[in-house]
Amino acid sequence: MQRSPIAAVLVAAALFASACVSGPDPVTEPAAPAPAQTSPTPTKPPAPSPSPQPAFDPASVSAEVKSATMTDITSYVESLNAIIRSKDFSGWKSRLTDEYVSRYSDPDVLKGPSKTLGRTLSTLYDYFLYVVYPSRQYDRVDDIEFVSETEVTAYTVNPKGERLVLYSLERIGGTWKIGIGRQ
Repeated sequence: MQRSPIAAVLVAAALFASACVSGPDPVTEPAAPAPAQTSPTPTKPPAPSPSPQPAFDPASVSAEVKSATMTDITSYVESLNAIIRSKDFSGWKSRLTDEYVSRYSDPDVLKGPSKTLGRTLSTLYDYFLYVVYPSRQYDRVDDIEFVSETEVTAYTVNPKGERLVLYSLERIGGTWKIGIGRQ
């Protein structure tokens, strides 16, 4: 039986298609490299935890460092008093930690002074104007205590002889900032 030229073309096309589907011809085409076997990444043993830093001991602060810090903070509070007396909100705000700004911008926190003052405080500016301005214009530092290497609590002594917390201060980037202290 003789095949027609069309049948011969169809058979050739079918063979070609079958060769393409089944993969490369090992004689004419190189086989693609097999995908690399990936072994599971070996797990590293956990890094040893850093040795715990010894707790800060305020007694380890030398008299010279305490004296220099007291001088620095006294000067800082005097300049802060001038800023507050002039009602310079931006100047005051620039001396606050982000944590302080966040806390005293919180409406729930502002409810406390609002009750005491009998007026609604809703912003940090309100807090500055109605709480900070009337009470912090003429503060003085009578003593300081180191809380950590970068945190200090400044105290004032009232006429009754009571030692009161004036500010919790944090040294950030070489500058003192008013913080919220350790809660």
